[in-house]
Amino acid sequence: MGTIKRTFANNLTGTGKLSATNLDSNIPANNIADASVTNVTTLPESLGQAIKSVAGNPPSQAIGDIWYNTITGTLKNYVTVASAFSSGGTRNDGQNDGGGAGVLTAGLAFGGTRNPNSPNVGGLATQTQSEEYNGSSWSEGGAMSQGRATFGGLGTQTAALAFGGRITNNPFTYTNATEEYNGSSWTSGGNLGSTSYYMSRSGGGTQTAGVKVGGINNIPGTANEKETEEYDGSSWTTVNNMLANSRRTVYLGTQTAGIIASGGPPGPGNAAAYNYDGTTWTSNPAGPNSSLSGRVGVGTASVGLLIGGNPYSSTAFISELWNGTVFSNDASLSLRQNASQSSCSATGPVAGYITSGSNLSTPGSALTTTQEYTGAFNAIKTVTTS
Repeated sequence: MGTIKRTFANNLTGTGKLSATNLDSNIPANNIADASVTNVTTLPESLGQAIKSVAGNPPSQAIGDIWYNTITGTLKNYVTVASAFSSGGTRNDGQNDGGGAGVLTAGLAFGGTRNPNSPNVGGLATQTQSEEYNGSSWSEGGAMSQGRATFGGLGTQTAALAFGGRITNNPFTYTNATEEYNGSSWTSGGNLGSTSYYMSRSGGGTQTAGVKVGGINNIPGTANEKETEEYDGSSWTTVNNMLANSRRTVYLGTQTAGIIASGGPPGPGNAAAYNYDGTTWTSNPAGPNSSLSGRVGVGTASVGLLIGGNPYSSTAFISELWNGTVFSNDASLSLRQNASQSSCSATGPVAGYITSGSNLSTPGSALTTTQEYTGAFNAIKTVTTS
């Protein structure tokens, strides 16, 4: 418990008179009944001058406040709890390079390559499966009409969008088709203006106001990895190009307020990020700390998180938090996840998940792991000696 300083209160005699002996000295340890803060029954008056006694907890607190709760007989303080990842529900099947939508307690994962991958001999090597998340466990959702991988996904658990991507292996074939999910089944939507794959991941608006950025255009001679298209709930419209080529980037935000970062090759990589206001792209002076392809994201243009990415990178464990001004390294994953799916949407404080993705320890298969993120928050804690 440390050294307790003697004050006038320690020198009051039983008759109420003041003893002038050792007015400025330490109280001997053998005069302290119990040195453990978890076994304090009453506070000496001298400590009470610095630590308030409260019947319960103060009605309002500031970071660093400490008090003695007379009801529980414990010392309490108000602190910031660090952000962290924790284990979530296990997937029914793994998906690599699939799409994601929703929030932490109402998420959706769909499409991707099989676990284990289908034989690389023509035919369909992609999934039509969807799974829904309730914040603790996964259950089967409606099947997509067309299996696909390396495509774009956005929206909510009951109003999601899947567009573009690869539909077969060896030979590779691609699609410009869009599908819409209503919480139980998928139906056809309007086609993209171009057939492309590896476009922006992890969000980009809603089913009725979506945005698709970049990707590899599969039409020879017309490649445009800066292309931006907007969806209005029925059709796609090509709008102003992004300022740099863009593959497998993370888009955080809505159709009218977004930021795109990370991804590649090619750029923007770790040296650049770009903002979109629904009409114009502008260069953002802040960029991610790590250049990682295959990341996913959670959040908005003003508060968000980049998660996962290239599992061979030493920085793939580290998430990056966007506060609207800068990216900063944040909580670390317990397992590297690449080409995964995420819950996409969030408001401050950020909360979401990363799920599935390529399995580094077993090539050719996908993970069934989910890791949930909880942002930093302030809370009342009991003071202990540990």
